[in-house]
Amino acid sequence: MRNKMRAITGYLLVIALLAVIPFGIARHMLSQSRPAAFVEDQPNYLAHVLPPSDINELSDRLAGILDKEMHQMQSVPRVYLSRLPVVLPEIGDARLKKRLFTSALLPIILRANELVIADRQRLLIIKSKLDAGRSMRKAEQKWLAATASQYRLTIDQSNVSNTVTTLLHNIDIIPASLALAQGAMETGWGTSKFAQKGNALFGEWVWGDDAQGIVPSGREEGKTHKVKSFDYLLDSVRSYMLNLNRHRSYKGLRERRAELRSHSLTVTGAALAPALIDYSQRGDEYVNDILSIINYNGFDALDHALLAKL
Repeated sequence: MRNKMRAITGYLLVIALLAVIPFGIARHMLSQSRPAAFVEDQPNYLAHVLPPSDINELSDRLAGILDKEMHQMQSVPRVYLSRLPVVLPEIGDARLKKRLFTSALLPIILRANELVIADRQRLLIIKSKLDAGRSMRKAEQKWLAATASQYRLTIDQSNVSNTVTTLLHNIDIIPASLALAQGAMETGWGTSKFAQKGNALFGEWVWGDDAQGIVPSGREEGKTHKVKSFDYLLDSVRSYMLNLNRHRSYKGLRERRAELRSHSLTVTGAALAPALIDYSQRGDEYVNDILSIINYNGFDALDHALLAKL
């Protein structure tokens, strides 16, 4: 009898190991997924690639974006450059410079919006559970706490659904036309030293010795700010979107966006731009310039663009 019990115990141990080992491997692979996604030449749709060193070395996929007219960009190739092409400052043809900048940045903006939409979908699932009186899983609780913290919110434990509703109000897309226009304005169509050296597309400031950034050459004496820099263009765009989606200065933008949603209208850059009056010390002039860039370059057509299906 004792030998039989030992045999059964051994058998159960083997089953347990067979169950745990694959789970452990899966967790390890998941933990490595973000770093692996940023390795060159990996067969991962998130993989970043280095930009061409010469205008004639554009990949077929990026050239495909360049050759299209704005209104035809309904299915944008998933080409995620790690940084802007170094040839941008050298290009004298303004039209070509703008097209190259737009082609390099558009897929990244659309990818950043995909990630925002994924968070919205997860919030909607959690909200449906709470509305139905069901409990969240521990993984969902942990994710919700981390997301609320990221958006500088405190979870109302007496009514978690309220926090989820607030997050759904804040976590939403930034129209491609608006991101492109602001990126063009802040970087001179990708030619500024901040954009070229630090993937700094939107002029975000950081403080502190440990903060990753570039010191402006004309910084006033006594000032300590730096222009925030990033390892990847995608990181820069995601940081910009997070800034618009959580900072109190852009509450009006989020309210305009929510109003458009409530009336089933398209969220466009032209509709949200007037709410960026506090983005620059130039105020109304800055907003007018952003609207001019959107209109003159036909960026409004890109608010309907989508990344190619996987």
